[in-house]
Amino acid sequence: MSRAIGIVVFAVAGLLLTSIGGAAIAAAPLTLPALFVLVRMHPTRAFRIAGALLGGLTAAEVVWAAVYVVFGEDGAAIWLVPLVAGVLSGYVMQRTTIRVPA
Repeated sequence: MSRAIGIVVFAVAGLLLTSIGGAAIAAAPLTLPALFVLVRMHPTRAFRIAGALLGGLTAAEVVWAAVYVVFGEDGAAIWLVPLVAGVLSGYVMQRTTIRVPA
């Protein structure tokens, strides 16, 4: 059951990331925690990597929007800060797991 829910959440997160208009930014307060919990609870490596990739991309988009509002388009911060935030959040999501008792 958790696998089917995870696939649905992954599909929704991917669809939001590809949408025009920043839907992933608006939905990030819901999708990031959902992705984090699903990635931590699922035992397969491929599932964790896919979830960490989607979570990292979502986090990078949210941080990009924040940097854009604060600093504008000038400078390296517009791409460097979101890149670092996305890589770090993806790494944390991929590396942390919960052992669910059977």
